[in-house]
Amino acid sequence: MFLTAAPAAAAPGDPACVAAEAELRAALERAGLEAELVDELEAAVDAVITAQAERDALAVAAAEALTALEEAQANLAAAVEAAAEVDIEAAEAAVATAQAAVDAAAADLAAAEAALAAEVEAYEAAVAVAQAELDAAVAAQETAQEELAAAEDAVVAAEADLDAAVAAQEALDAALAAQVEADAAVAPAQEALDAALAVQVEADAAVAPAQEALDAAVAVQIEAQAAVDAAQAELEAALAVQATADADVAAAQAELDAAVAVQADANAALAAAVAARDAAVADDDPDNDAAAEQAVVDAQAAVDLADAAVADAQVALTAAEGVAADAAAVVALEQGELAATQATLDAAVGAATEAQAVLDAALAAQAAADAAVDAAQTDLDAALAAQAEAAAAVAAAELAVQEAGTVADAQAAVEIAIGNRDTAQVDLEEANAAVASAEAALEAAQVEPEALVEARAEVTAAQADLAAAQADRAAAQADLDAQLGLLAAVAAAEEDFAAAQENFEVALAAAVEAQLALDATIEELADLRLALGEVGVDVAELEVLFEEALTACSAGVDIDIDTDTGVIVVPPATPGAPWSPGTTPTSWVPGSSMHSTSVYGTNQGMNVQTAGTGTTDTDGAGLGAVALTGAGLLAATGLVLRRRFSAQN
Repeated sequence: MFLTAAPAAAAPGDPACVAAEAELRAALERAGLEAELVDELEAAVDAVITAQAERDALAVAAAEALTALEEAQANLAAAVEAAAEVDIEAAEAAVATAQAAVDAAAADLAAAEAALAAEVEAYEAAVAVAQAELDAAVAAQETAQEELAAAEDAVVAAEADLDAAVAAQEALDAALAAQVEADAAVAPAQEALDAALAVQVEADAAVAPAQEALDAAVAVQIEAQAAVDAAQAELEAALAVQATADADVAAAQAELDAAVAVQADANAALAAAVAARDAAVADDDPDNDAAAEQAVVDAQAAVDLADAAVADAQVALTAAEGVAADAAAVVALEQGELAATQATLDAAVGAATEAQAVLDAALAAQAAADAAVDAAQTDLDAALAAQAEAAAAVAAAELAVQEAGTVADAQAAVEIAIGNRDTAQVDLEEANAAVASAEAALEAAQVEPEALVEARAEVTAAQADLAAAQADRAAAQADLDAQLGLLAAVAAAEEDFAAAQENFEVALAAAVEAQLALDATIEELADLRLALGEVGVDVAELEVLFEEALTACSAGVDIDIDTDTGVIVVPPATPGAPWSPGTTPTSWVPGSSMHSTSVYGTNQGMNVQTAGTGTTDTDGAGLGAVALTGAGLLAATGLVLRRRFSAQN
């Protein structure tokens, strides 16, 4: 249906839209419109919409190609302008001239370097001769130094031999004196050891009796401790019996006190009964007298029972006190026995302590004797070791004296070594003088001659000239390369321009073809609209139904319909904006070209103002524009039918 051609603006499925569409379709059927004609009209509308979309897309592509062509043309013009002053022949001539200058400077440098090489060769030969003479003098100097060093080493060695001979003799004398002292210390050390061993024997003998006495004292102490433990146990048993007896006495006393309290209560009750009886007798009432007398009898019986209970409690208390007294006597007896056994134990402990002290003294004396023996043995061992060491030292000192030789021989060797050293010193001084003379000759030879200095200056100047010529050559080459680069840029810009021009022509041709196709679809739609105009209908009813259906199915779009002129107006996205390729016109008459508004005449046209297809997805009016194309055509059909109906009437 026309009213549901675009879901973005219509509301297909909405109950109001469906109902309104059904009423409009029914009215069209009543008007005699065939379903096939309506379907053809819908197909024609779809063809116009599709052709318009293709035309717009190709128009956009043509506009973009035109923009690219203009950019390529501007780039080409800029490249041509930049290369306007290019002169390749002049630049190549400048490079050739600069290269010739470089070649000449290189030749001059080669000649200067050859002259310098000859001067350097002569100079180095003279220096080599002087260096050889210096090397020979230095070698002789080193030989003299080595001979002097050897002579000095010989003096040092001879003096060391003399010192060793003297030291060996002194060591022998000291070793002999130490041997005498070591031999004298051995006998006293042996005597001290013998005395310590005798004391050790006596100390060992005193330990056993002391140990036996301590063992006996300890046995007595153990027996006394057992007796004390037994007495303590008997005392604790007696104390337990005494505690029980004392508890029985307390219980008996409590029973006696309770019986006495009951007795006092009974006596008080008896006194009260007697007083009541006397009062009853006084009132001369025989009934009361008998009751009062019986109360006295009962009270007396209670007193008798209480007296008996007090007597029994007194007997029990006396018996308990007797038992407690016996228990106290037993406790006192056991305490006496415990004190006696404790005294015996204390005496045994004292005896054991004294025996332990005697044993400790004996053991201390034994340890002291052992230590004395060890010390004496150590002293003897040290004396013997010293004696052996002294003997070994004497033997070693005698051997050293034999190896070192006599002091007289060593002194003679020292005097000979000193004479040799003095001779080597004189030879070294002569070699030093020869080296100094050779060094002076070398220094004189190393001074560069004037010819060599001038040759070096010539080479330096030639190098500078060559560097300047090379710099000029590089600058000329850079200028040539830059000009060639500008020409290459022009060629590249020309290629880009040709490609852009070809692309634009292709895009423009496609846009024209699309416009022609759109015009053809519009013509077909106009023919169908004319066919609809031949049918007579109730135009007023169709106008009302059409407006209701259009309103119900175009939610979110503010639409104004003028049925007198056939114009449907929706809010444009860009009011008053002119049309350009790639956009939908804001004011278009179906059946006319985009370049003309009156191909088929205004009496057959219909003005539909839309918002175009270039708006955003959130613009309801723009999205509804395409959907309203079919609705606008239907409105135009209604207008034609109304006019035809009016003419027939």
